[in-house]
Amino acid sequence: MISMRSKALVAWSSGKDSAWARHEVRRAGDLEIIGALTTVTEGFGRVSMHGVREELLRAQLDVAGLRAIVVYIPFPCSNEVYEQKMAAALDDARAFGVTHMIFGDLFLSDVRGYRERHLAGTGITPGFPVWAGRPLRSHAR
Repeated sequence: MISMRSKALVAWSSGKDSAWARHEVRRAGDLEIIGALTTVTEGFGRVSMHGVREELLRAQLDVAGLRAIVVYIPFPCSNEVYEQKMAAALDDARAFGVTHMIFGDLFLSDVRGYRERHLAGTGITPGFPVWAGRPLRSHAR
């Protein structure tokens, strides 16, 4: 059966918030998540955000049934280099028909704004399914 839903990648930090965002998108059923995009720091072999070993990252994604899309970045990594590598990854994603990028961001409006600005005009729509737009107590439940 061919899915007619729009294709999405989830930005995968290897943490609970990206897993929760994936869960929420799957529950809603509007998008087909076809992979997980993660940055890994060269020379360390660890997820840049949380320092999780790449082997564990790949095990997480295998269990989740997600294709790993790994963007290797140097250490240290300037914003210019990071943005070039991410732009190339987004070009590849569009070639596979990806139209949405899902983020597990909760509260940091400056980070959300950065993501929205950098996806503007790319043809990829950012999604924030776990954004805390409701009172913290109910959101935490």
